[in-house]
Amino acid sequence: MIKPVSGNTLSKVITSMTKADALAPIAALEATVVAGRTYQAYKRGKGDEARERFIEESMGSIVWLCGVKYLNKLGDKIVGRILKSNGTNFDVGTDKVLRTPFENFMKKKAPKNFTPNQVALIKGAKVMTSIVLANLFIGFIVPPLNQALTRKVRGKRKTEQEQAKSNSVAFKGGAIGSINKFTNWIENTNTGQLLSSDAGIAGGRMYNARRKEERREIAIRDIGSIYFYMWAQGHVRSLLNLAETGKASRLNPGTAEIFSKQLIDFIGNKEMGVNEFKEAVLGKETVLPEKILNSKEWEKGKGKNPLEVIKIKAIEGLIDDKEILERAREMSKLQPERVGEPVITKQQLKDAFNKAEINNPELLNKVFNNFTGGDYKNEFKYVSNKKLYNLKAEMEHYVERFCKSVKDGKINKSALEKFERKNLIVSGVNFAAGFAVAAVFLSTLIPKFQYWFTKKTTGVDAFPGVYEFEKEKK
Repeated sequence: MIKPVSGNTLSKVITSMTKADALAPIAALEATVVAGRTYQAYKRGKGDEARERFIEESMGSIVWLCGVKYLNKLGDKIVGRILKSNGTNFDVGTDKVLRTPFENFMKKKAPKNFTPNQVALIKGAKVMTSIVLANLFIGFIVPPLNQALTRKVRGKRKTEQEQAKSNSVAFKGGAIGSINKFTNWIENTNTGQLLSSDAGIAGGRMYNARRKEERREIAIRDIGSIYFYMWAQGHVRSLLNLAETGKASRLNPGTAEIFSKQLIDFIGNKEMGVNEFKEAVLGKETVLPEKILNSKEWEKGKGKNPLEVIKIKAIEGLIDDKEILERAREMSKLQPERVGEPVITKQQLKDAFNKAEINNPELLNKVFNNFTGGDYKNEFKYVSNKKLYNLKAEMEHYVERFCKSVKDGKINKSALEKFERKNLIVSGVNFAAGFAVAAVFLSTLIPKFQYWFTKKTTGVDAFPGVYEFEKEKK
């Protein structure tokens, strides 16, 4: 008899699969793409095209999943030798006034004989070298090897001159700030990593294509796949969330589990009315005292909606309530010290005054730790404050949705548990829907379209890479 999957086990599975940085869903999608494209290739070009597609897609998947990452680790060791420092695993992203991992590294670990410009250039060169090596392998080494293998299997050994002739047969139809910003985009964002890989890989494959028709198919396949690799899943989930809740984003299962446990512990065995519960959890709009608002110690970042921060030592004489002051100190620990000095944002200070459960520093520590894998407190790592507080906004929306779902106006432990289970299941369904859409397009529809386009424009339904061999048979 097959045992049913427990709620706790289901929670762990869905939570692990829906994490933004989870490897399992990426690997599953890549396996689907490799299998689907190999099958579609076999249907048209039989063994030759299927073999080439399998090798090409498999090698591309390996690079996507771990190539740049491990080249970066190797690069870190080299950079460590150059800088004569073990602490080379530092980020260069910054929000200017709150998180400054690069400044922390320069002050605490960088050798005195290296300037910030030099360190930024070395870090940037390391990242770019990783990208270039990965692109060279997939774009310029794998295609020629694939082609050579096909020639060998076909028993055709041609000189470079003969190969060129066969390919001509007609086929009908601020310096530091800028460097660090770019380096961080490549090193720490999925979009940066994938686009930098895709651009080089697609370019290399197209350059090494044997015919213009093969080059066109590569362009259709590789460029057409970018959206479905990077954005389609998120857009599908957003549309489904919007249809269900009126908001595109949804609290991820991992955070929902931590938050729900906190709320269950908070409510215990008692029962509360909706308004009472909402006020206890979310609190009321808070305005900081004038003497704090008017302090000249506030530092303001740049850009739209800039962060405003103040040093903890600057507010210690401005807050009389010891409990609030202690909450402010705990709030300041939601980010690493800025070059050895604890700071707090204006929003965090408001949250310290607003003694609602959602502003509990202990809860936020648990949530941010789970969400970032601990990086939010690492002084040499950059985690966007906006990203963290968008997560907190989703927690607030979770409470609003929960309160609306309570039909009898009574909130208790059972209602919270039921709502968390529903959120978990819907998150899993939405994730599966996004995955399915991306997988169908990447594995089947895009290959079918590229084959149809070749047949439509040339009148030939064959693999362009070996077309000359087919002509010689006739």
